[in-house]
Amino acid sequence: MKKGISILLTMVMALSMAFTGNVSVEDVQAQESDWQANVITVPAEGALIGAGYIDVEFDNSMEGYTYTVYLDGEPMYWIGDDIVKTEIGEEITADAVIKTFTSEDEGKTEVYTTTVSKHELTVKASDGINEFVSDVRTFYVSKKGLALGGDMSDKVSLKKLNCSWYYNWATEAFNNSVDDGVAHVPMMWGDGEDSKEGILNMTSSSNYILGFNEPDIGTQANMSFFDSVDVWKEYISPLNMRKVSPAPAAPGGDSAWLRRFMNGDYICQSPLTGEWGLYTDYLDDATKTWVSGVGDDIDAVVLHYYRSEINFEGLLEAIETLWETYHKPIWVTELSVFGMKGTSADYSYEIYERRVEMTEFVQKIVENLDDIPYVERYCWFSYDIDSTNEIDLWDGSGATAMFEYASGAYTELGRLYSSIGNPEGYVAEVITDDEMYDDGLEEVITPGAGTEETTAPNSTAGQTTSAPSSEETKITAPGKVSIQKIATKKKSAKKLKVTVKKVSGVNGYQVAVYKTKKNAKNNKKAIVKKLVTKRKMTITSKKLKNKKKLFVRVRAYTLNDNRNKVYGKWSKVKRVKIK
Repeated sequence: MKKGISILLTMVMALSMAFTGNVSVEDVQAQESDWQANVITVPAEGALIGAGYIDVEFDNSMEGYTYTVYLDGEPMYWIGDDIVKTEIGEEITADAVIKTFTSEDEGKTEVYTTTVSKHELTVKASDGINEFVSDVRTFYVSKKGLALGGDMSDKVSLKKLNCSWYYNWATEAFNNSVDDGVAHVPMMWGDGEDSKEGILNMTSSSNYILGFNEPDIGTQANMSFFDSVDVWKEYISPLNMRKVSPAPAAPGGDSAWLRRFMNGDYICQSPLTGEWGLYTDYLDDATKTWVSGVGDDIDAVVLHYYRSEINFEGLLEAIETLWETYHKPIWVTELSVFGMKGTSADYSYEIYERRVEMTEFVQKIVENLDDIPYVERYCWFSYDIDSTNEIDLWDGSGATAMFEYASGAYTELGRLYSSIGNPEGYVAEVITDDEMYDDGLEEVITPGAGTEETTAPNSTAGQTTSAPSSEETKITAPGKVSIQKIATKKKSAKKLKVTVKKVSGVNGYQVAVYKTKKNAKNNKKAIVKKLVTKRKMTITSKKLKNKKKLFVRVRAYTLNDNRNKVYGKWSKVKRVKIK
């Protein structure tokens, strides 16, 4: 069939061009081939795109044909102005239609997916008898983004973190090296004049707009639900963009504020002051008025999730609560952990074990949220290494840092975030060793409540110093381990197998890999550090490069009564050649 339409097109185009000059059949065939290769103009070939609704632009200029867009070989079904999102459980009902286009329509539409993967777009043109299909346009979908204010860094690169999107609590992008090549999603922060002016003058090409920032608390947007509805209808509803709800400061998921904003509620005036408020507050029947919600105008709902502890199950429960309440896709636009020095919730950067716990937390977040189809997007909030930022006073949150604000140098957490959540086959950016933050710190054992236990910078490994407490816990460090066997794993230069001799009374081991023997002996600049529970361990890392000599050592740890790790002495350094 494709061959038939090719011959037909060649004949028609040759005849139409005969009046303007001599045109060869080869030239006509070249034009046809060019159309097939370049019919899709958006998204770009190989682009990394944020999950959810994805803009598609294509050439539909040939008259007499209808055009259909296919995602991974399947058409999109529509009911009214919305796609049937089968990935999140929506059903293709009898009133669903496949949208088609002619040369009189705008060559622009949407597809929808939340699958973190490589995807393929094609356009089919048909005149009712013959049809042909465009060349495949390949792109990649990711959910991963970052919340990054202008005060947080002017040197970090969002592209290096392999983010498919970001936002900065503003309508305009940075438009500099920080966000080069990464899509910006604008936000209407609140109801101030600057926010209104920003929306009216917005030049964003984004297909999404984010709603107000924590309007339910006084220190942020501070808006009543009924004022928010009015502002929304005036400034956001008219925009030809997908709408993401306001973001309440409600880590449990749903909130009374969001329910009113989505579904509506009664308000009335105070008999004393004349101020408008909730009916349940003033109970004035004379002025009782219903304010309709704007839930039908919302394409996705937002979760902000901050806790003073690492609570992965709580995050999943909050997401599930939002989904069960609204059955709309979810964006987690602020996600982090805050802490305070000198307390049991101390997540300071200098506490090595807290950094390890944070990497495990982020790894779980990415792996699980990527697999939840109704989570469209998520982004981490990175405190600075010393916990500072413009508005937060928490001084023990540095373990959440993915980069140092001042220099843009990446932490191990940042390097992890860069390496995960990327679609298979996408050529991801890699953070090199010379782009890493060098803290010069020795590891610090996480304190229990009211205590601080650290490995002193110049002490013998395994010895600890403890702040006095009313109930001292006797700490017994495990014995020194020795490496029994070390080798690269067959057929993979990125896997290292290490076996240590058995030591009694051990809960687990820490293995570290270094570029030089000097670094290994001084415990500086390890390129890989990993906690394991078995003495036969496999270390997997992209940093284990072929034909490189590396240096490895291992130490054991036990857990004290507070479940804190107590380390023994490091083993002797062993050299291994990656091959």
